[in-house]
Amino acid sequence: MSFIWGLLGAFFGIIAVIFFIIFLILIIVRVKFGGNVYRDVKDAFKYAKDLKKQEYARPKDVSGMTKLLEEPILRDFSDFNKDVLFSLIEKNLRKIFTGIENHSAEEIVKDPDLVLMWSKMQDIVEDMKNQDIQIKYDQVAFNRHAIKNYEKKHGKATITTSSSVEYYYKSNVKKDTNYEDVKKQTRYTCEFVYVYDEQKVGYDKEAFGVHCPNCGAPLRRLGAGNCDYCGVHVEPINLKAWKMASYKEDFKN
Repeated sequence: MSFIWGLLGAFFGIIAVIFFIIFLILIIVRVKFGGNVYRDVKDAFKYAKDLKKQEYARPKDVSGMTKLLEEPILRDFSDFNKDVLFSLIEKNLRKIFTGIENHSAEEIVKDPDLVLMWSKMQDIVEDMKNQDIQIKYDQVAFNRHAIKNYEKKHGKATITTSSSVEYYYKSNVKKDTNYEDVKKQTRYTCEFVYVYDEQKVGYDKEAFGVHCPNCGAPLRRLGAGNCDYCGVHVEPINLKAWKMASYKEDFKN
């Protein structure tokens, strides 16, 4: 036991010596160079903070190949309209923001446009409640949209989009409070799915995330019927239309 106490004493002794040496160095620097060094260090930290705030407020570009990708999409889906898709992005993200603000996924679960987002949004809301996180989006505006990828295989088509968005972001998370007075400029990547052949997708619909609105279990049948887990009646789900499957903010604080 005395050996362990001896090791601990030696360890804390070394730490104390290190801090004492650092203290001496700071005193020597201050005596030799005066307060200018401290001011320079302080200015450097302020400059770094200002740069971070400038980046926070800098309008973000969207990367994409809308004109190039629109041709193969129209070849596969003659009624496709990119402006309708871009409008759907704005409508869906606003609904998601409202759900996050209100700590409620109730309206999202009732929305057929967001059928692939039900389970994810319920998880996000529940996690925020557990951590007592409050978030608010003020003066939301969308600046530009672009299509960045298109893929068609295994019975479903997927379009990936990029959208530049701005808003005043407020939350009770400490690191976010420094920017409440600055309009945040950010970018979101979204995915939209169209199931054109259910047989090719297969019977395991969990592959693209269709869940029961009541219990959150994966639904294995898209037609009218009951959930295999909780037994609640589920209305027919039509995925022969572009449905948002995911969204992600590309810039964090």
